[in-house]
Parts: sequence; C-alpha cells; structure tokens
Amino acid sequence: MDSITPDEGTSPKVGTVFPSSKKKELAVNDKDRDASSQAARTRVVGAKCGNPECYARQSEVTLKACSRCKSMRYCSRECQAAHWKSHKDWCNNNIGHVEELARADAMGFKRGLPPGVTLLELDQKLEKWVKFHTTLLLAATIHALSLPRDIKRSRLYLLRVQVSYRSEHGGITAKFFRVDDAFLIDIDTAHQIDKMREESESQRRGAVVAVALECNPLAMQIVPFGSLRDLSPLRIQQRWKEILIRDVENGKRATRFDMKD
Repeated sequence: MDSITPDEGTSPKVGTVFPSSKKKELAVNDKDRDASSQAARTRVVGAKCGNPECYARQSEVTLKACSRCKSMRYCSRECQAAHWKSHKDWCNNNIGHVEELARADAMGFKRGLPPGVTLLELDQKLEKWVKFHTTLLLAATIHALSLPRDIKRSRLYLLRVQVSYRSEHGGITAKFFRVDDAFLIDIDTAHQIDKMREESESQRRGAVVAVALECNPLAMQIVPFGSLRDLSPLRIQQRWKEILIRDVENGKRATRFDMKD
C-alpha cells in the first residue's frame, strides 16, 4: 500500500470505460456520503475521508490524497489502510488508464482531438470540469431519474451526458466543456458501480447514483457519486436538462440540489 500525500488541489478521478477495456473506477466523493435534500453546501465544504467508516470532513481536518492515483483522499494513514482492500484495484486501474493515454499520445494519436490538446490533457481537463460541476451533475441526475419520487430508480438508470470541448474556454475550468445533450440509459452499461452500491447498502448509507459522461474521442466515463438517502422533500424539476445546459454554458457553480430557475 502506498503512502498518502497532501492534497494540493487535485481532483477526484472518474471511472472510465476505455476502448481497450482499461477502467478507471474511482469514486467522486460528493459533499456528503449520506447527503439528503437538506444538504445545500458546496462539495468542497463537505468533502469527506475516502474511508466509508470515517466521517471526518475536509472542513475539520486536512485530507491527503493517495500518492499513486491522487483520486481518493483520507484523513489519516489508518483510514487509508482500512480502505486499501477496496481501493487497491481501482488505484491500479487508474494508473493503467493514465499510462495508456500517455502511450496513445506518444504514438501520435490525433483523431477527433481538439487542436493542440492531447488525450491525456483532455482527460485531465474533463476531470477538473467534473470536480467543478459535481453538485450540478448530481442534481441533474436526481431530477432526471425522479429520485425524490422513488430513490430505487438509481438501480435501474443512469443519466448519460454528452459533452464537447470548448476551445474558447479562456482557461476557465467551469467552461472547459459544454453539455450537448443528456438522457436516461439503462444501468446495465455500468457494472463497475455495483461494488460501490453493495458496500453502501451493506452499511445502510443509502443509494449510490452515477452519471455517464461521453466526450469523444474519450470513451464513456462513469462518475459515481456518494450515497443518497431520503430525497422526498425535493420537488422534481422537469426542466433539469435546460438548466444543466444553461448553467454549464455560463460556468455557474451549483450549491443546491433543487435546480431552481
């Protein structure tokens, strides 16, 4: 098991279904693994230790990133050691994913890439964009799946979000990509979140939800969020897609799940 290093702004990584079957299956820590509709704080404030048995928050203690994959953060070596059995395969897959992208770049892969951007750079920009828009993506997923009406729908569907690179982003992370479309797909396309779901439900933390991101020429990336419990107080926003597209286009950071106009 590797040591942990101070988290210096690195973003959580997402799970990728890469063409060669390499998978980067690491969870995005949402603002609270036991989030409810009352959790209106931003993701950074509520970020938690990657060990599901620990509830230490970033606002209370400095979270340190895994020195290998930089994607999971822990409050202590003890918590990292406790979670290593679950994290090990994801960590190794993530390293393999990055190495594969680097090899493709070294071989001169250019098909479908924006001018002046490598595969690895595109993947890293998407990762940062996801980190910025985590709350908005989760909110869109909640409303698209009608989870306030039936949270068990998270077992049946994913929100598939198609995005494209914005060359005119001006260095603004929130505007690295725009949302072209979003629609529901069957959960069978994302078997890699099954382990997260089983772990969450066995510990009675709630339902695990995820979004499927599609950004050519990268393959579909499955972004699992932390666990959700009762969402029934939320009123379902029927215009979730319109709001998602608009707020991403404007680079607006969401801080609530209600997606009010």
